[in-house]
Amino acid sequence: MISIFFLIGSILFVFLNGLPSFIYITFALFYSYFIGNILKKKKKKWILFLGISIPLLVLILTKISGSYPNTFSFFSLLGVSYFTLEILSYLIDIYRGKIKKSDLYTYALYLFYFPCLLLGPINRYEDFKKEILKKKKITGENVFGGLLRILVGAFKKLVIAGRVSILIGTITTNDLNGLYVLFACFLYSILLYADFSGGIDIVLGFSKIFDIELPENFNAPYFSKSVKEFWRRWHISLSNWLKDYVYIPLGGNRVSKWRAKINILLTFLISGFWHGAHYLVWGIVHGVLVLFSKPFKSKVLSILVTFCLVSLTWIFYVYPDTFLALSKFGSIFTNGFALDFLSLGLDIPNYVVLALSVLFLGIYDLKQKSIYTFFKKCSLESKILLLGSISILVLLLGIYGIGFEVNDFIYSKF
Repeated sequence: MISIFFLIGSILFVFLNGLPSFIYITFALFYSYFIGNILKKKKKKWILFLGISIPLLVLILTKISGSYPNTFSFFSLLGVSYFTLEILSYLIDIYRGKIKKSDLYTYALYLFYFPCLLLGPINRYEDFKKEILKKKKITGENVFGGLLRILVGAFKKLVIAGRVSILIGTITTNDLNGLYVLFACFLYSILLYADFSGGIDIVLGFSKIFDIELPENFNAPYFSKSVKEFWRRWHISLSNWLKDYVYIPLGGNRVSKWRAKINILLTFLISGFWHGAHYLVWGIVHGVLVLFSKPFKSKVLSILVTFCLVSLTWIFYVYPDTFLALSKFGSIFTNGFALDFLSLGLDIPNYVVLALSVLFLGIYDLKQKSIYTFFKKCSLESKILLLGSISILVLLLGIYGIGFEVNDFIYSKF
């Protein structure tokens, strides 16, 4: 019954978000399912290529459209970055013999499942099938645990990301240079993580209420001791997808050292393009950092250096034009050292709220499992009190209104 509700709701969600998206995802559903059934009988490479070529071509055109919107304006499709990777993994897993049985109903749920359509996480068919078709138990534990996760996500999005977006918006709108650019890079680390992980919290929390466990997408990434470790903790579902369907098929580390290094660079090049055609340089930079950045003996120093390196690479997101980003990066070293925090749109009380909220975010990342274990053991009254308190904090401290689109998650654009 719940699965039917999700399928109908997901179809309506896609339909209401635009007819082109609805037509394409419906076509992609039937096309890939048809090819998948042929692959089950005849595991031929040309059949697999035929199955993945059309979804892959549309994804490529979508990424070009995002970078050059006046060129291919038609290719702006809802959730295409996420469900295309799910289509590819579905067909490749059938070819590899990992999927023996599938049905159109479950496959439609897999592709259309609206909580994951905009932000992920990127699911695998067999794992999703087990969750969506199992006998559901909507218990108080699931409901309260899901609500807590949703409210934490709302706190990250509205209280933290809302404030940081004002600061970055002021810096970019006023074309500020020098230390302002450096400040914007570090701020973007906070913005992107609060926004993206907050959205994932809402997706996972909503699913948990209905006893659907989805894969975690983050594991305290800014406490990584190297960039390589960062990619094991950041956007985990994408990192795992790239490892299983790009890096390992290229040969992984089973080849010569130089070939293995090239495989890593190619994987990150594809990761950059998945985000958009103008993020190719960002992808290559991360590939180089994964290859050559190593942790120090000091754990604290390793974490700080990794955070700084990753933050500096976000300049390609702050300024989504490669040449402008490189120019702005150069201005850090040539445009003086003046920095007026109070001229960026936030007053001292809001800076204090932001600082305390970021501190909470760090503690939450380190103690997340302990927090939910503790919450699970609380009495009903304590749970209601805690949920009510967080709701009030979000309502009172959240940033709404002009200049900040509440429903606009950064990663939904990718």
